[in-house]
Amino acid sequence: MKIMRVSLLGFCAVAGVAAGYVCAPFLSLWVLQSTDPEISSGANLALYKNLVVCNCYGHPEEQNAKELSTYLSALRESKEKNPASHLLSQEIGLTYVRLSLIEKKLGHQSQADEDMRSGQSELASLGWKDVSGEHLYLLLSQLNSEYQRPGKTQKNAKVASASD
Repeated sequence: MKIMRVSLLGFCAVAGVAAGYVCAPFLSLWVLQSTDPEISSGANLALYKNLVVCNCYGHPEEQNAKELSTYLSALRESKEKNPASHLLSQEIGLTYVRLSLIEKKLGHQSQADEDMRSGQSELASLGWKDVSGEHLYLLLSQLNSEYQRPGKTQKNAKVASASD
């Protein structure tokens, strides 16, 4: 009888530890989101940006444009909640320029020009000195090289150094 109680107590302890191990990450995420929603939304935006900018799945340009537009909508929604954020404004401006690059590749020149103007005005409102299209394209090629696979990084570095 005593052995049965000890084994039952041991089983309950192991089951409790296992349940806590499984539930703890979800509960901690819930607590974080409820106490500080800006941190969790920032992390979600960063993850989304990494997936969109890197083109990790090799999507065609049309799909990349759609994903960037969705990312831009998410940025604008976050900006409405935090209008004083310079980081979100900068990211919105750079996303417009990224979208302009893709629209240019797709042959939609008028849309590319409109996106570039939107990006330039957003960045100029932050006090950026040089918001010329050429400068922003070069800046984005350098920034995007951080998200590329190692084989592609060398190609982008050669293009950037050749234009200097």
